[in-house]
Amino acid sequence: MSVFSHPEFDSHLRVTHVTDPDSGLVAIHAIHRSIGGRSGGGIRFRPYATEGDALTDVLRLSRAMSNKFALAGIPVGGAKSVIIGDPATLKTPTLLAAFGRFIDGLQGLYIGGPDIGTNADDMVELARTTPYVAGRADQSGSTAVPTALGCFAGLQATVRAAFGRDEFHGLRIAIQGVGGVGGELARMLVDRGAEVLVADVDSAALRQMAPLGVRIIAPEAILSADVDILSPNAMGAVLSAQTVPTIRARAICGCANNQLATPEVAHLLTERGILWAPDYVVSAGGAIDGCKDAGILSAEERDARIAGIGTTLTTIFDLATRGNTTTEAAAQALARDAVENV
Repeated sequence: MSVFSHPEFDSHLRVTHVTDPDSGLVAIHAIHRSIGGRSGGGIRFRPYATEGDALTDVLRLSRAMSNKFALAGIPVGGAKSVIIGDPATLKTPTLLAAFGRFIDGLQGLYIGGPDIGTNADDMVELARTTPYVAGRADQSGSTAVPTALGCFAGLQATVRAAFGRDEFHGLRIAIQGVGGVGGELARMLVDRGAEVLVADVDSAALRQMAPLGVRIIAPEAILSADVDILSPNAMGAVLSAQTVPTIRARAICGCANNQLATPEVAHLLTERGILWAPDYVVSAGGAIDGCKDAGILSAEERDARIAGIGTTLTTIFDLATRGNTTTEAAAQALARDAVENV
C-alpha cells in the first residue's frame, strides 16, 4: 500500500524509511506538521509484527503529537519515530548512533525524545551524534514524572466531570500498565486515598507496586474490572468494539497513545455513557517537559502547561456536552482552532 493511500495518512509533511545495514537499523520517521521549522515526538522501539503495522503506528502517533502540542499551546508540529525490532536484543550504541545521524541530518526540523522501548539513557547515547534530542538523563531525565503529573491533572478534571467531586478518596481506579508513567500515577492516587487496582505483563513492574498496597489483577481482567475509572497506560488500541461493551468504569483517563482502535469507538463510549478523556490531551506532560529541555519553554511555563491539561479537558467535556457530540470530536475541533492560533 502506498503511504499516500494509507487510511492514517493525513497530508503528512514527510514520511521517511530509515535503514542502516551495518547496525541493523530499520525505522520509519514521520512528520505530520512543522511550525516555525520545528516538530517533535518520541522515538519508539518496538517489535512490530509487520512493517505495515509500524507505518500505521507512526502515522497515527505523529498526527496525535500535532494535536498534543496544539492543545498545549506550544508552537511545535507533531512527529514520531518508530524503530522496528526488539529493543532487548537489537538496541546497541551503534544502532542508536546511526539513528542519531539521521536525526542530525534533519538539522533541527525534528526533536526526538524517549518513548516505549527507549529511555533517558538512550537519549544520552543519541546525543553523541545529534543535539536534537530531549529527555536526556543528564538533563531533566525520565519523562515519566511529568507525564504522570499531566495524567493526574487530567484525572482531576475527569473526576469532577463524571462524579461532581474534587477528591479521589474512596474511588476505585484500575491502571493498565504500571511501568514508568503508570507506576508514578499509582503512587499519586494511593497517596490521595484512592483504591487502586493494577495489571501489567511485566512481573518486575508489579513487584515495584507491592509496597503501595494496591490490588494486582490479571491483565486480561483489567478492562472489565468493577471500578469507577479505567486508566490505560500501556499499549494503544485497547478500546475497541469488542472491549467497550465489557467496560464497567464510568470514565476513562490514561496516557496510553491511540487508545481508540477505530474512530467509531468514540461513539460507542458516548452511547454507553462512558466519559473518555482524549489520550493526546492527557499524555502531553512528557512532550511539554521535552520542550523545556529544548529551550522552547521555561520551567515555569512547563509547569503551568502541565497543570493546564485539566483545564483543557474541562473545556473539551463542556464542548462535548453542549454540542451533544463525543469528546473526541470536541477535542479535534478545539485542536483545529488551537493550530490556527499557535
